[in-house]
Amino acid sequence: MNVLKILKRDHSTVKSLFSKYDRTGKSSLEKRIELFEQIRRELQIHSRAEEEIFYPAIKAKNGAESRKLVSQALKEHKDVAELLTQISRLKPNHKNFDEKMETLLENFDHHIEQEEGEIFQFVEENCSEEELNDMGKQMEERKRAIDRQLAA
Repeated sequence: MNVLKILKRDHSTVKSLFSKYDRTGKSSLEKRIELFEQIRRELQIHSRAEEEIFYPAIKAKNGAESRKLVSQALKEHKDVAELLTQISRLKPNHKNFDEKMETLLENFDHHIEQEEGEIFQFVEENCSEEELNDMGKQMEERKRAIDRQLAA
């Protein structure tokens, strides 16, 4: 499968989890914890696979544009990872929990906008269909391996 389709599917999955979280009442602490953990796991798997497969392939295309796009995406990943760590240290009824979750959603939305815009356009212009499918296969394999590592 084309790597861009896989990434879009991942983005959609996480957006759906955020939507479920938003619909969960503040009194349902267990459900909120469960949804946060699902969001965190999806983001960890997605980010690591991107950083290990997708971004190096983009960077390998050489040129200032590819390096700039990857550098910005990695910074956004770092920001999301820091927020995930901060949120994981809070109880869901803590006054900052919802605020941090909202910031996480905003950062994630911004990252998707950048990635599905500039990065996907760059990749479509600089990669063959065969390269996109090969990256997709590698991404799927790597995501499964990361999921197994997180489960262990």
